[in-house]
Amino acid sequence: MEPLRLTCGNILTLRAGALVCPAHKHLIPGRGLSAQVYERGGEPLRDACVHVAECGVGEARMSRAYNLPVKYLLHTVTPQWSSGDQWGARALVELRQCYHSVLDLARQGKIDTLLFPALGAGTNRFPHSIAAHQALEVLHPRAHEFSQITVCLHTPAALAEWQQVERRFFTPS
Repeated sequence: MEPLRLTCGNILTLRAGALVCPAHKHLIPGRGLSAQVYERGGEPLRDACVHVAECGVGEARMSRAYNLPVKYLLHTVTPQWSSGDQWGARALVELRQCYHSVLDLARQGKIDTLLFPALGAGTNRFPHSIAAHQALEVLHPRAHEFSQITVCLHTPAALAEWQQVERRFFTPS
């Protein structure tokens, strides 16, 4: 099996060493996947995150996952997509930094299997094709550092976009 895999489904039902969770800088429940993670993690997760340092955009923090089918959560604050205006380039750099920060934290924590959502493509409004390119640009060269990295997309349409980006830019001819 390839160390980097794209799939579609409910990321909250998959097993791995850690799930990457889009985060609010104070690690409080946000919207979208973040809200679902905190709902499933329950009070123990909310209580634990109170003691974790604030997380800036592009940074990552770790907590136990409590009631989820993974051992750890790797929280990262993703940038807001601004429709490619003058701040768009900065958002792209910050989104790539989210992936690097999560991978670095996973290596420090000796976590070998990771589940990623489409960071930035949910409530932060990055188009999937742009989010995919930024993610795969970081994940492909670093996938060998882990036994499995899974990017789990929420819809078949999103999966198709990510697969198209992967074929076009990251599959050898």
